[in-house]
Amino acid sequence: MTGLRELQRLVRDAVFEDTADGSALTAASEHINATENLSPAEHLRIYRRGILGTLSRSLAELYPVCSRVLGDAFFEAMAGVYARRVPSRSPDLGEYGADFADFLAGFEPAAGLPYLPDVARMEWRWHRVFHGPESGKLDLDVLARVPAERQGAIIFRLPAASALLRSAYPVHRIWQVNQSDYEGDQRVDLDEGGVRLLIWRDGYTMRIDPLEEGEWLALDAMRGGDCFETVCARLDSADSSLDIAQLLPQLVQQGWIGSFSLPE
Repeated sequence: MTGLRELQRLVRDAVFEDTADGSALTAASEHINATENLSPAEHLRIYRRGILGTLSRSLAELYPVCSRVLGDAFFEAMAGVYARRVPSRSPDLGEYGADFADFLAGFEPAAGLPYLPDVARMEWRWHRVFHGPESGKLDLDVLARVPAERQGAIIFRLPAASALLRSAYPVHRIWQVNQSDYEGDQRVDLDEGGVRLLIWRDGYTMRIDPLEEGEWLALDAMRGGDCFETVCARLDSADSSLDIAQLLPQLVQQGWIGSFSLPE
């Protein structure tokens, strides 16, 4: 008698196998009863279409810009390939598609769009930030009372709902022109250079802020949780011309530093 775990494995293999009527479908069909109008294999095909369709629609909702760039038909076919290779491992479909960008980077039919994986990385970060935790406000009065001899121990943190992204392509521009309500110039010059972005939520407002190199270096150093003294050392090592005393107030003013702590 086949156990429950083995039955689950057989059905899973039948749903996610590459061929429409492969050996996995045949093996699973042996354990399913036929009905008046449907054979065991037909029952499995209906279940397969439902599962793969749900996963494909979920990806299209998470990656609408990629879907628009590729076209609905191409994206749906590609999402079906991804769904077979990467089944969902969480009951929350909001967790599905985390490594879609890596999949795109190795998906040969989309190789002609080398910027697409970074567009997907941007969309995933947007999704995670949108659903991320609320960000508090930096308490400047408390920060001002930190003694000078303790300031090197301060740990600055980016907003709780935030993510950094660096790309060799103008992905923020690609994202912008592919929004449903965009009405401006549709042209994108891929040769205009790469970008450094902070994707974050300011209260209920989603923001994509381009960063200068110094701003990127500072925020990238801070997100690791190092103390301010270590951050300064890293910045000096990366670019000795950076003036952190001038840079820090700019980061605070922009809202890019969400909080700080001072270890005992």
